[in-house]
Amino acid sequence: MRELKVPGMGQHIYESFAMIFQHFKMFGGLLVIATIMMVLAMKELTETTAVFAVLIFLMIWLVVIFLVRHLMAGHKVTLRDGLYNAMTPLMSSLVVFVVAVVESVPIFLVIIAYAAAVNTGFLMMPFYALLFFGFAGLMLTLSGYLLSSSLIALIATSAPGIYPWQALTTASELMMGRRIRFILRLIALILVLMVIWAVIVFPLSALKLPMEALSVVMAFLGCFSAIYLTVYLYLYYRYLLDA
Repeated sequence: MRELKVPGMGQHIYESFAMIFQHFKMFGGLLVIATIMMVLAMKELTETTAVFAVLIFLMIWLVVIFLVRHLMAGHKVTLRDGLYNAMTPLMSSLVVFVVAVVESVPIFLVIIAYAAAVNTGFLMMPFYALLFFGFAGLMLTLSGYLLSSSLIALIATSAPGIYPWQALTTASELMMGRRIRFILRLIALILVLMVIWAVIVFPLSALKLPMEALSVVMAFLGCFSAIYLTVYLYLYYRYLLDA
């Protein structure tokens, strides 16, 4: 395995933003469409809302990868091209997405355990709090380790003619010996998105806006986060291929 030479985290974060804002008309159009779809899905808080949210995320994921792949190849491409041509690998992406959800079970366990610990006052006792955070750290690390291949496989399966298990195998080979560095990149991504959300949501919350307005803002931020996450991960995927 060759040494992976990639840009530093700061440059990786910058290049991801640059890709979006250099083509803001195209990505902005996708953001508006996705936000409208998400707002409509959120009007009825039922089980189907989660299903629509997953489908919207996969739409964003596939369209963004299609657009960025062509942009990096020097092709002329439009948002319409992405919307009409990027959906072909949807079924393959759904299969890999289900695998990723299964691998996220440790994260769900941490969330459930945290809610129970807060309600019972478990975390008020230092020794038990230490045990919980040790458990949480172990579960999050395990899930991050497992998810590292699946996230890359979600990108690989978007290529024409690539089947889910083939994408998972290829991603596992690409990530061999590189998972820890990838997890650090994911942590950096999460921190960047947390800052963006905090900068926008906290001031708006202080203004005591109506819930309808806040839901639109949340949908907007969620869709922007999905676009940025996709660009960020696709660039890393290209780093792996070029290594």
